[in-house]
Amino acid sequence: MSAVVTANHGPALSPVDEWVYVDYLFKLPVQGIVHQGEKIGEEALAIMSCDGVTPYGPMGPACGSSLTDLTQFPYQGVSSADAYTPAYFAMTRVVGDAIHAVTGISQLSSWRVTGALWLGLAAVLLHVLLRQWRVRRPVILGLGLAVIASPFAWWTYTYVSTDAPSLAFGILILLAAVKIGRGQWSGWWLPLISTVAVLFKVTNVLAVCLAALYLLILWLAELKETRWAGWKTRRPHQQTRSSLGVIFFAVLALGTSIAAQLAWLAYRSAEAVGTPVDQAIGIPLTPEELVSQIATFLPGTINANVNVSGSTNLAYAIPGFVVAPLAWICVAGVLGAFWTLRRRSTLTPIVVSVTMAALFFAPMLAIMIHVTTGAYFPLPPRYGAPILGAFLLLAGLTIRNGWAVGILLGYSVALYAYVLINAPLLA
Repeated sequence: MSAVVTANHGPALSPVDEWVYVDYLFKLPVQGIVHQGEKIGEEALAIMSCDGVTPYGPMGPACGSSLTDLTQFPYQGVSSADAYTPAYFAMTRVVGDAIHAVTGISQLSSWRVTGALWLGLAAVLLHVLLRQWRVRRPVILGLGLAVIASPFAWWTYTYVSTDAPSLAFGILILLAAVKIGRGQWSGWWLPLISTVAVLFKVTNVLAVCLAALYLLILWLAELKETRWAGWKTRRPHQQTRSSLGVIFFAVLALGTSIAAQLAWLAYRSAEAVGTPVDQAIGIPLTPEELVSQIATFLPGTINANVNVSGSTNLAYAIPGFVVAPLAWICVAGVLGAFWTLRRRSTLTPIVVSVTMAALFFAPMLAIMIHVTTGAYFPLPPRYGAPILGAFLLLAGLTIRNGWAVGILLGYSVALYAYVLINAPLLA
């Protein structure tokens, strides 16, 4: 999917900030990072001037003319990518340039096609996570194809996008928490993976919060099971581990990942060359707006699309009814698992933690952004990528009868075929 769709993309850039990401990639070998307040470089300016952004077209001076007047470009030609560490861009540049050298495709296309590797990694990790919970393989296949054919994947894995690592990191962090909770992995893996994930993108902290919440609920459930008397737990075929140690590693993962991000922000501020770009999207964080965020991630992440400014059209021109069942799968999976949860079920920690994440992590992130930056903007549903794998896990746990499996597989295969066949038109 990623290769076919990427091959059909033209040189026009994605409206999901690909312009500033490409500028970061051009500058990376020379300066390492993009500084706060820094101007966009000539290579990215030329792409914007000649090819522009899909579906808006070229922006700025006429193609081939002088690029010195930056006021003609969006945001006066100031980059908004300074908030990112070079982690994602360094990997994209190294791997993408290797693809460019071997295949001869354009440098931009080679950077874009690295998304296929992140999508492949996410698919493998999703399979491993779902098998940990004994989800049947036909269900895993259906859920995997559903993600691959989704609008979220179309935007994330066929353009240069900092969201590309988020699904894989989110699944890996949850997998680590499950393994640690079962005494199968060392607890030190969780803070290590969490810190790396947050350095790739700060929104990956949502996956860290979900892992910590899962381990907390698991800890409480086990203490209740032992009548609050035991600090060590032994389950069949598992190692003995300290129950309190589970909480220690959960807190440590949150602490190290947040500390790493704060250290980066301090360094970014020290290296600033100007004021941050004002994207003019901020609005007041009212109680009503905060409540509205409850419905952001669960139905919206897998169908994340881009609205064309000034119209009701979507930049990804696939009919809404074609992809609507993707949201139904996630909503039915999460709420269905919660509503049918039985008392003393072994699924309680994972079901309750994922349901709470689905409903309350978007408002939590909104508050975090408001507190740390003093501003707020409506959260794009794609920010829920770090916990999308958890939604699919609960969907896999609730799909049990043969009819449901057949419907899931039939729909996912049909949607996947639709995306491939229509790639020249949709791109």
